[in-house]
Amino acid sequence: MKSEILFGVWAVAIFLMLFGSEANGAWDQSTLAGKLKVVSPASGIQKLEIVKSDSGNLFGVVAHYQGAPLPAEKSIILEMDPPPVRRAFSVHILSRDPYWTQPFWPDSLSDLPALSQFALWEEGEGKFGAMISLAGGGMNSRLEGAGAKLRIVSESRANDFAPARVPVLALGWSDDPYQLIQELYRFGFKVMKEIDPQGVIGKLRVDKPYPEIFRYVGWCSWNTYYTRVDEKKLIQSAKSFQQSGFPIRWIIIDDGWQPIAETVPVAHPGRKYSLTGFEANPKKFPDGLGHTIRIIKQDYGIKWVGVWHTFQGYWNGVALDSELGRKYRDALLPVSDQVGIPDPRGNAGEKFWDGYYQFLSGAGVDFVKTDNQSELAWYLRGAMPASLAMANAQRNHKSGAEKYLGLNVLDCMGMNLDTVYQWEKTNLSRASNDFYPAGFSDPRRHTVKCIMNSLWFQNLTYPDFDMWMTHDNYAVYHSVTRAMGGGPVYLTDKPGRHHWDLVWPLVYADGEVIRLDAPGLPGAQSLFEDPYLSGKPLIAFGRSGESGILAAWNVDKKYRSVTAELSPRDVYGIKGDKFAVYDYFSGKVSALARNEKFKVKMGSWEVRLYSVVPIPPGRDGFAPIGLVNKYISPATISEFNQEPGKITVILKEAGTFAAYCEKKPKQVKLNGSLLSDQLMEYSGNLLKVKLIGLTDGQPPVKLDFVW
Repeated sequence: MKSEILFGVWAVAIFLMLFGSEANGAWDQSTLAGKLKVVSPASGIQKLEIVKSDSGNLFGVVAHYQGAPLPAEKSIILEMDPPPVRRAFSVHILSRDPYWTQPFWPDSLSDLPALSQFALWEEGEGKFGAMISLAGGGMNSRLEGAGAKLRIVSESRANDFAPARVPVLALGWSDDPYQLIQELYRFGFKVMKEIDPQGVIGKLRVDKPYPEIFRYVGWCSWNTYYTRVDEKKLIQSAKSFQQSGFPIRWIIIDDGWQPIAETVPVAHPGRKYSLTGFEANPKKFPDGLGHTIRIIKQDYGIKWVGVWHTFQGYWNGVALDSELGRKYRDALLPVSDQVGIPDPRGNAGEKFWDGYYQFLSGAGVDFVKTDNQSELAWYLRGAMPASLAMANAQRNHKSGAEKYLGLNVLDCMGMNLDTVYQWEKTNLSRASNDFYPAGFSDPRRHTVKCIMNSLWFQNLTYPDFDMWMTHDNYAVYHSVTRAMGGGPVYLTDKPGRHHWDLVWPLVYADGEVIRLDAPGLPGAQSLFEDPYLSGKPLIAFGRSGESGILAAWNVDKKYRSVTAELSPRDVYGIKGDKFAVYDYFSGKVSALARNEKFKVKMGSWEVRLYSVVPIPPGRDGFAPIGLVNKYISPATISEFNQEPGKITVILKEAGTFAAYCEKKPKQVKLNGSLLSDQLMEYSGNLLKVKLIGLTDGQPPVKLDFVW
């Protein structure tokens, strides 16, 4: 059988030496085929198929197996000499914490930690490589170092399972790391779905809509009340929002609202409670969940209310010996004598979610936060292949969500490979472990994980950076992070302790979040240097139309000052030769050439934010920055027009408008009426127009600048 393996690999290699040399990268198909080695099983691998992308710079590896059932763990192991690396970045999960990926900067790809899922590296100046582990054929794969080698480990975690075709790896090379990652995930999905269309059902972020509810600012009960949440406390919080006048549009009733009973833990020793019913805990919600929601909506103006639950119903599943367990017995897979979970062996579990979401919708619930998704395989205990079970479980879950909640789902605790390739219709998921108040954890690590994880995660879903507190010691630090996330913004403040001035830069007057065109990403300077130790800030960029946003955080592990040099070119993909760079916190503007650098020195907890706006030729040195009382200033401009001697800017609402302006205009008009010079400031090529209080805050807000 080994001779058959060698023949298959060498046949591919010879063929590709003749026909596959056009690959634009360090390796071509023949090189890759020659480097791959089967470590196990000892027999049964018929061939290792190398699939090439149409562009020629991406490759997929598919293992063809025919033989007896394989071990549940480490079912197939491939090994190869890793590509050469100057600098690298990767992410991995932890064996007993499978919910979140951890950023890591290895010296070599042979140093990848166990359970790695993504790696990006620089081979030489301007030459980058990337690889991702794949799923399908009943298997999930992962990357890990093994001595001087790189291993790809595939496993089903199922007893008595024999796969047929297994997508294990996709990798490629390019001179553009950001485009490479994007193309690699699209290519990876193509490979996985061609081999296993029923077992890999997910879609890329760009192929799914962003959920409407999360376009607005919200609040979550968790850090305010933890599991002590009840009707009175929720009403107290809703009342405090109403009295403040701040437009909180939605709330999540987090863990603590459900009826539960103690059972013997199945998957996690510390989780010993199981769900016993759909209706809320009667001691906390004496008149039912619907009664509480009606009060919150009708009396306090909250438009949308969501509830939390886990992918298994509750942390330890559903109590079989309860009214709920007996009613849905045929929709539950027993995983112990006491506990069942929504059945993922086919579509039986759909009945559970249909009943649950029909009840929630009838009670006025508009959306759900679904936690603990990564642990599904732990409950199965070898009953079926984990990747196929997750595909079925996600279909069943999202079927009820689509029917009753319009797919308004915040997925959570699901960054492992079992889960990430199976989000077919939902498009929002947590990108890091929980936010903790400053007394419990370091916001530096939270920020690094959010920004660095987004490099890979945003290809699959909009990353959610979790709730945050405005009365936290590092609220500004957290708020700028949320501005760069491109996802939802929601708080967890206690009643009466809100600092709304820290939230207004993130939202419009109606509570709509001012978002980037796409999730922010780590800048090129931050890709391959551990920001905890580098002496440089963590840098991120985002885009808003033709303009860009740059952010920088001091995340130094020892709380030292850090320095860096930034330039307009740090906004990946921005076009132009000359730019206005506006510093949000200092209120100053500079005109810089594309490659011109400016120095940044930051104290131990400093954060910086810059709008980078092109100054095109023929615009008389005018660059509209937008409302500078908002973080993502360029996004506040809805329209820009130019004609001889006149420029018109239409804003999404009133505020303090700023523009880089080499010549002071003779006149400025607001909605056709001449503005007083007292409402304008012009100094150092920065023009500011203070519109606050001059309109009702509603569009249109039209400014005409006349020379």
